[in-house]
Amino acid sequence: ILLEVVWTRMISIVDEAAKAIVRTSFSTLSNEANDFACVLTDNRGFSLAQNSGSIPSFIATLPATVRHFIDEIGYDKLEPGDILITNDPWKGTGHLSDVCLVCPIFRGSQIVAFAASTSHVPDIGGRLRAMESRQVFEEGVQIPLMKIISAGKTDETLVKLLTQNVRTPEQTIGDIWAQISACELMQDRLQRLMDDYALDEITTLADELFDRAEAAMRKVISDVPDGTYRYAIDTDGAEETYHFAVAVTVK
Repeated sequence: ILLEVVWTRMISIVDEAAKAIVRTSFSTLSNEANDFACVLTDNRGFSLAQNSGSIPSFIATLPATVRHFIDEIGYDKLEPGDILITNDPWKGTGHLSDVCLVCPIFRGSQIVAFAASTSHVPDIGGRLRAMESRQVFEEGVQIPLMKIISAGKTDETLVKLLTQNVRTPEQTIGDIWAQISACELMQDRLQRLMDDYALDEITTLADELFDRAEAAMRKVISDVPDGTYRYAIDTDGAEETYHFAVAVTVK
C-alpha cells in the first residue's frame, strides 16, 4: 500500500508539471497540441514516472537523454540550481525542434533524481519544411548538451543566441521557460515527498518498482498465445504514401 501511495504521488508530480506547461507555455504546440512530456527519473536516469498524457516517443527518449547528460557533464559538475538543455537529435528525440530540459534534484549534497521535459517548440530556425532537409545543419540551431541555468544564473548569451536565430522568439523562449518552470516544480514536489516519508534516497524504491514492472510485463507476454501477429499502417509523405508493416512471432 505504501509503495502504491508513493508511486501515485510521483505520477501526480509529473501530471502537475504537465499542467504547468499547458498553463504557462506561449505556443499552441504545448497548450493545445500537447506536444511535450514530463518525466521523473532516479539518479541513474531510469524512468520512474511520466505524465499521463505523454507522447510515447518522448517517454522512451527522455530517460536516455538524462543518461547522456550524466555521461557528458558528470555528477561532479552538477549543482543545485542547474538546468540542462539540448536538442541534439541523436541524444534527444530525433529532430531539432524538440528541446529537452533536465534538472538534477538534490538531497543535501547528493543527486537523488532528475526532472526532465521535452517540448516541440514553434521554431528552431532552418528550413520551414524540416522534412526537406538533407543535413541536420539545414534544420536549425543545434544546442549541445549544456547548462542554460548554472547554479541559478541564466546563460544570457545562449538565450540571446536562440532569440536571434528563430522566427518566433517570444513563443520559442516562452515555451522553454515553461519547461524550466515544470522541471523546478517537479524538483520541489519530489523533495516534499521525500520529506514526508523521510527518504534519503529513492534508488531502493525505484528498484522495487522496476522489479514489479518487469514481472508484470513478463507475465503478460507469457500469456500471449503462440503465433504470428501482423500489423500495417499507411502514412502520408511529402509526395507519396508510405506503407509500414511488421510481423512478430511468439513461441
